[in-house]
Amino acid sequence: MKKCLILLMLAVMLVTLTSCKSIDYGTVINKSFTPAYVEHYIRPMRIGKTTICMPYTRHVSASWSIHVENEEGREWWSVSENYYNSVEIGDTVDRRK
Repeated sequence: MKKCLILLMLAVMLVTLTSCKSIDYGTVINKSFTPAYVEHYIRPMRIGKTTICMPYTRHVSASWSIHVENEEGREWWSVSENYYNSVEIGDTVDRRK
């Protein structure tokens, strides 16, 4: 039973990894900018037999992405701010260069 489970997990991993083909070139069809923000949340923490709620703060950096399409499909690429500002929708891009 254990061997069957391991073989099944390996088969699922193999299918998942081989189906994730990324594209290296194409036409920019969309652009997305997410500004930096601060996230506040409460996380329960157990101390001995007592559970308390601790406040946490997390800073999330700004991010820039472009949506690229070619005959193989579409893919979002995370890019730098300078690259994001240098390309426009309709431009042809190639990350191999």
